Amino acid sequence: MAESTQKLFKRWRAGDQQAGATMAQRFSDWYYAVAASRLGDRDGRAPLDRACRRFSEGITSLQDVDTLVAWAHEIIVEELAAAGGRLSGGDQPNALTRNQSPTALLQKARERLEESQVRLLVHAYDAGYPLDDLKRESESAGGYPLAVLEARYALKRVLRDELGVKLTEVPDGRPRLDLAPLPLYEAGRMSSVAEETAFEQWMLSEMALCKDLAEFAAFALALRGGALAGSPVAPTTTSSEGEVSLDIPEDTGGSRLPLLAGVVVVVVVLALAAVFLMGG
Repeated sequence: MAESTQKLFKRWRAGDQQAGATMAQRFSDWYYAVAASRLGDRDGRAPLDRACRRFSEGITSLQDVDTLVAWAHEIIVEELAAAGGRLSGGDQPNALTRNQSPTALLQKARERLEESQVRLLVHAYDAGYPLDDLKRESESAGGYPLAVLEARYALKRVLRDELGVKLTEVPDGRPRLDLAPLPLYEAGRMSSVAEETAFEQWMLSEMALCKDLAEFAAFALALRGGALAGSPVAPTTTSSEGEVSLDIPEDTGGSRLPLLAGVVVVVVVLALAAVFLMGG
């Protein structure tokens, strides 16, 4: 079992440089997952960069381990709020999609899914669709919200196995029950800010969940825009400035998340690690 973030913090405060570097990477991965899920890889870059810099500047003066997670979470939430909070939809190709349109990939995947799975995903990621209706539709597939989570992973398997998207966080059997809120979070359908806050803070202790969110972020964004609907909006054209080069070096300083954010995150990760290594 991975060492808790709180223990890493205490070890770093006691002078353990490796604990500081590990903690820096963990917070950077977490921040990226939250930013990419809410705003997509492209639009999430600037607030992610600002949040990482604020974190690196403030962590050296933080003394109380009990306030660490809440303090760090407030930083990323503030930066994302200033950038718009959460996009309602969009099409942001990236290195993981090999610069193909996520909307176009989802439309291909639609033909390989069961119609009931497509319906659940379309309605689940449409924040305006009545929740009571979604719950009724989920009953025959195992109940809400687990049925939606299973449909999400069915979609990920199609993208991975039939369309060549290199996704890694796809369970072979039934998904963990505690992950049931995952698609609700991606869709922006959690019942309250407090519930969303609790989920995001829990993510810091579940790095596989962070990776799941990060690698699916482009598709979740497209789903929120209706990419699986019968007549989805045409994919948004992205400028070359918004694309991620496929020639980005593979070494991300030990990050466990897919290389989606490019050089900006790599530089910030190294800067964070340097702060920790020089601190103590």
